[in-house]
Amino acid sequence: MEYKNNFYKFTLETKLKFMKITLYGKQGHAHTVAFKNFLKMAEVVFEYKDIFKDEHAKSHTKSLYEGQLKFPTLFVDDAIYLTPSSDEFNSIMKDLKLRG
Repeated sequence: MEYKNNFYKFTLETKLKFMKITLYGKQGHAHTVAFKNFLKMAEVVFEYKDIFKDEHAKSHTKSLYEGQLKFPTLFVDDAIYLTPSSDEFNSIMKDLKLRG
């Protein structure tokens, strides 16, 4: 049983190591701050881009939201989550087996 638990932990850590998570948001925005804090507490490697400081992220955001600037936007590998609510974010993290 101990081996299975360690194996599970190893495979989850390996998965997280190769998972690409990017968060687009705005400094001081409540959901952005909460999502960043969760990912940091879960010790997940992720990339954060402030759409008001990063022109590429700003342009990409506009292309995702039909010319509008909306945030946050969460990217997990090939999946894109447009303006997830806190409940949606928690559900995504639960599906990824992440805990903050």
